[in-house]
Amino acid sequence: MRRVLESLRLHGPSSQAALARRTELSRATVNSIVKSLREEGIAETRPVNGREFLVALVSRQGAVMSVQVNVTSLRASLFDFGTHARHDASVTFQEDTEEEGGDPELVVDMVRTLVSRAGLLSTDLAGVAVAVQAPLARATGTVTSWARLQLPAWRDIPVAESLQETLGVPVWAENDANLAALAEWTWGSGQGAADFLYAMCSAKVGGGLVIDGRIYRGGDGLAGEIGHMVLEPEGPVCFCGSRGCLTTFVSERSLLHALKSSGGGHTTLHQVIDSARRGDPACRRVLYEAGRHLGRAFANTAKLMAPSVVAVGGTLSKAGPLLFDSLVSSAEVQSLKVASPDIRFVPAALGDDAALLGGVAMVFAETGTGASALPAWALRQQTIQKPNSR
Repeated sequence: MRRVLESLRLHGPSSQAALARRTELSRATVNSIVKSLREEGIAETRPVNGREFLVALVSRQGAVMSVQVNVTSLRASLFDFGTHARHDASVTFQEDTEEEGGDPELVVDMVRTLVSRAGLLSTDLAGVAVAVQAPLARATGTVTSWARLQLPAWRDIPVAESLQETLGVPVWAENDANLAALAEWTWGSGQGAADFLYAMCSAKVGGGLVIDGRIYRGGDGLAGEIGHMVLEPEGPVCFCGSRGCLTTFVSERSLLHALKSSGGGHTTLHQVIDSARRGDPACRRVLYEAGRHLGRAFANTAKLMAPSVVAVGGTLSKAGPLLFDSLVSSAEVQSLKVASPDIRFVPAALGDDAALLGGVAMVFAETGTGASALPAWALRQQTIQKPNSR
């Protein structure tokens, strides 16, 4: 059954004959497993023509909570697959204050608030996933030492273990870029790719690797941290302590800093992209250079792992050709096509919801359930803003 579930997650809806080939199980065994999955509400069959049916994963029961812990905000979404409803909440903080990243108490409060709003009990949750805007050490489950200043209230706290003890339901915690990568591989731009590299480029820069349908974490849990790949040894100092990391060239703050001398007065990356589309030469220049740096970072990474698809997510991905033209040309200069001739560079598909949806994908994977496609109601975000009182 595990092999059939993994095949459906990796390849999406499939015929029973295809499942038998991929899993190396007999057709009779696959038929029996599919029947059991249908009875449990985990899978359904969809007619293709009068003679053929496709098997697809579908989640019909239970509720999943996904929480996103960012430096300047907290977001939470409850996905109720029983009533086909999504409930959202968020709170923002002032940057460079002690409030950054909120705290475990606020996360617990948001979870309980959404559970109550949905008319559920905490025990109705199949699980809670927490996406953290920082790398987590695999051995301890805590925010890694060099990123603790970014989330001071989470210092030395084993994220999943602490929240699970308080909430009384299964909790999984993961770096936000890793979860975004998992969501994009499951339902977005990387669907069906055996080897997938994802970069989240917004206020911060993170990366995630999905290999054979699983997040690749490495020995210490920090694999995929493309944002801290050193591109220029004499470049700007990064908060991780190194110089010239990719983050210092393509994060929102670094791009805004690069534009200060131009006198444009831009305060957000969205504004930079809008101005570039209207022909602002300074904004077009910084996006061009951001693409060039990304192309170098991708080329260096891809020569080691040879992914079939590389996706760019986050706000920066919305720049379109203003970013991707220089990204692709920079990668070609690094002779990437010689090592990986079939590699594709694409914009991510799931937008700002990627990390939250990755939480759903993680709970599905951990509980042996899943959905081959996300229903429309799960993609409609109806954010309910909480007072900025903390």
